Amino acid sequence: MHITARLVAAGTAAAFLAACSGGTPDAPAPAETAAPTEPMATTAVPGDGDSQGDAMVAGTNYNATAKIACAGYEGAAAGMCDAGVIRNGSDGTTVEVTLADGTKRLIFFNPDGSFLSFGTAEADGTAAMPISSEKKGDLTIAKLGEETYEIPEAFVLGG
Repeated sequence: MHITARLVAAGTAAAFLAACSGGTPDAPAPAETAAPTEPMATTAVPGDGDSQGDAMVAGTNYNATAKIACAGYEGAAAGMCDAGVIRNGSDGTTVEVTLADGTKRLIFFNPDGSFLSFGTAEADGTAAMPISSEKKGDLTIAKLGEETYEIPEAFVLGG
């Protein structure tokens, strides 16, 4: 079972990397009536190799989205959860995981991609839960109480 979860997460990372490796789109061909010396206008998109930062997923605050392996929230079996990542450069990275009932889990990483902590609160009891993590290959296994999240390094750092 653990091998399956790792392969699913690795596949997610591969899909994420494939989606993020687009580079700049081809410039449109000039119209036949345009003068050959007329310069072509292009608009840079942040993150397309123009030194303006990480790309953004349209309509979100995320640099990327993916499904990550998750388990244990309110006794839930292992499955896949929607996640979005916000990369803040020298301030580190935040992975926001959306659980089945819409609850959000924030998982924080240092700028080097190492696990930092979870966002917790006394009001929902998460502040009293033990927090731990371990690294297995390119996955960070982050645990909050009985909850487990497998986050690919490529998702945290970008590709």
